[in-house]
Amino acid sequence: MLLAPIYGWLNRRIPRGLALLLSIGVFALAALLLLVLIGDSLDVLASSLAGYSAQFTQRQAELQATLGAAGQSSIFKALISALNAATLIVVFGFVVGAAADMFKLSVLILFITIFALAEGPQFKVRMVQAYGADHFLPRNTIAAVSLIINYFGLRVLVNLVVAIGTGIMLWLFGIPHAGLWAVMTFFFSFVPYLGAVVALIPPVLLAYAQGGPVLTLTIIVLAIIINSLSENIVAPLVMGKGLSVSPTIVFVSFIFWIFVLGAAGAFLAMPLTVALILFMNSFEETRGLAAIMESSPAEKGEPQNGRTTTSARSV
Repeated sequence: MLLAPIYGWLNRRIPRGLALLLSIGVFALAALLLLVLIGDSLDVLASSLAGYSAQFTQRQAELQATLGAAGQSSIFKALISALNAATLIVVFGFVVGAAADMFKLSVLILFITIFALAEGPQFKVRMVQAYGADHFLPRNTIAAVSLIINYFGLRVLVNLVVAIGTGIMLWLFGIPHAGLWAVMTFFFSFVPYLGAVVALIPPVLLAYAQGGPVLTLTIIVLAIIINSLSENIVAPLVMGKGLSVSPTIVFVSFIFWIFVLGAAGAFLAMPLTVALILFMNSFEETRGLAAIMESSPAEKGEPQNGRTTTSARSV
């Protein structure tokens, strides 16, 4: 989806085969750079776990001494016992496992990307020829694909602001591997609401190990500020106003698409849900349900032959 605009731009200027080759080259180079960055960072991190274990033990002792009697409660002991190097290993194991699962499918993903880029324009032409340009199926399919591509393209800019801001903030406070956490923040921010929180867990644990509760709270507060500014100022400026989905529907769709598609559903939940609403707006029977799923009604034209047009500039 992210390569489609690049391939389209190249295809208008150079031969189709060369444009496809260059687009896939961009994809492969980006994947290689990410693999090197993540691999090197995790290797260094694994060799430092013994040192982090000692730091966690020191922070726990400091917390108990500071809180005095409160530190002797069973609840508090259970809480601080969870903040140790073993917790860090579990968190990083999850990250490595997710990355490994993705790279296991890398060859399949590569071939699907090649065929999708190469035949995408032909599918569009065939669909229009089969049903006619005004039929709801080609019209909404083309609109949905365009919407998803635009969503991810514009979301890249917003996520880039969040990732750069988070990376600089972590680097200024001396949190190890700030570049790795910035990359994680960039990708996890595609997941509505929960993504940025999950990406923040490893650097927060490292902040606790290095500086204790004060540094930890500082990192959390600054991360919230960076995300809030990006989502409430940068995102509306970049993505404009369009079809807006109820937060409750976003969260429910997040769970639903994970159930259907696995981990990929977390990243595709928002655009797929918006595409579903786009199709539902085409039928009188489901138009009311589509309106309920929107947090603010999108701009709609007058129904024509049981159809209505929906603004799909962004989500």
